Amino acid sequence: MAPIETVKDANEGLHQRKGAAAASKDTTTFTWQDVAKHNTAKSAWVTIRGVVYDVTEWADRHPGGRELVLLHSGRECTDTFDSYHPFSDRADKILAKYAIGKLVGGSEFPTYKPDTGFYKECCDRVNQYFKDNKLDPRSPYSGLWRMILVAIVGAVAYMGMNQLLPGNIYAHYAWGALFGVCQALPLLHVMHDASHAAITSSPTGWRLIGRLAMDWVAGANMVSWLNQHVVGHHIYTNVAGADPDLPVDFKSDVRRIVYRQVLLPIYKYQHLYLPPLYGVLGLKFRVQDVFETFVTLTNGPLRVNPLSVGDWAEMILSKAFWVFYRIYLPLAVLQVDPARFWGVFFLAEFSTGWYLAFNFQVSHVSTACEYPGGDEEVTSIDDEWAISQVKSSVDYGHGSFITTFLTGALNYQVTHHLFPGVSQYHYPAIAPLILDVCHKYKVKYNVLPDFTAAMAGHFDHLVIMGKMGKRVTIHMG
Repeated sequence: MAPIETVKDANEGLHQRKGAAAASKDTTTFTWQDVAKHNTAKSAWVTIRGVVYDVTEWADRHPGGRELVLLHSGRECTDTFDSYHPFSDRADKILAKYAIGKLVGGSEFPTYKPDTGFYKECCDRVNQYFKDNKLDPRSPYSGLWRMILVAIVGAVAYMGMNQLLPGNIYAHYAWGALFGVCQALPLLHVMHDASHAAITSSPTGWRLIGRLAMDWVAGANMVSWLNQHVVGHHIYTNVAGADPDLPVDFKSDVRRIVYRQVLLPIYKYQHLYLPPLYGVLGLKFRVQDVFETFVTLTNGPLRVNPLSVGDWAEMILSKAFWVFYRIYLPLAVLQVDPARFWGVFFLAEFSTGWYLAFNFQVSHVSTACEYPGGDEEVTSIDDEWAISQVKSSVDYGHGSFITTFLTGALNYQVTHHLFPGVSQYHYPAIAPLILDVCHKYKVKYNVLPDFTAAMAGHFDHLVIMGKMGKRVTIHMG
């Protein structure tokens, strides 16, 4: 559970900041537990490359908005900082004056090796592409016009599934399935980009766009998604015990993805029972974001920083609106037959869940991917962060407009992980640049011909993990 700041903590934080400012920054030291206490608007610290910074005063002036600073406060942020400032060293220069000391001791999660040139070259090449073509990495227009069309189709599907259009029961179910897809697509497109500050250069813009799609239309919660996806998954991709997208319970989780998990007899059938369960993803997330993120202040292995009254109010109001337009309006106002309504409702929700889950799973849960710490607990990772991102991701369907549209460019997963702050509509153009750098540095880039091949890799992994026990390293004397 995230540390809750008390008056004593705030006063202690103020005292430490004043003391640290007067002392030598080279001799003042903090542990990660010390830094973790400073995770609120009153006292926000971050650690980058072993240096601790007090960014409390900077939060309101941060060009990327106050929310992202507070989201990452109290944490190790080296790779987050680098991946969201890939094309300029201006942020480093601004940050320098907020240094208050150095980090000592261990770390909360496994650490990566420092970049030795691979990521820097990727950044330089991609930056040059944008300069040469005079393009805005965060241009919103490609995403907005696509999603306006999806919204129109979704509105028609909503009318059809709720019997406002002529048709029989089969038509109503067909409309429900289509609505489920239309509910998912904005999440893969504009919401996903908004969560990474990759649609417009305005914090207000991506906050409105992201929350409209995620909170108000889909009934889920952006705060929960930011913690799970941005703070956790994107930094600790496929790192067992740190990535919230992987099982946290190594003894009894419904899925077995890494060798560290105990091999239970039921896992032999996981390739059969998991796909149907993927359909409940959307419903699960809407409940999980309340009872995990908001109530227990956790998201898998992650601490969630203290939430504001505004966060609570937005969560409650948006979920109430979702229940109103998805359940109350059809049943109480439109007088849809309850038996038919609930059948169509669950088909729509399962369609959303399946659509999202399969898109997510094929990108990282695959025989092509690596899983740092998957065999045993580790404190450090053998690769640099950027190289680990490449090795733990799967691309497919390069050059296919329809695949890229239907997946929200998740078929360019490597590019997305290396440049999360770049709009997904640039990925097809910059992926070849990254692939070229991978060839130069002899880094394996996993790219499959199409979604079918990616799906096969996912199912193969489920089958293998359901049958094979923990790998054992034999030490020869």
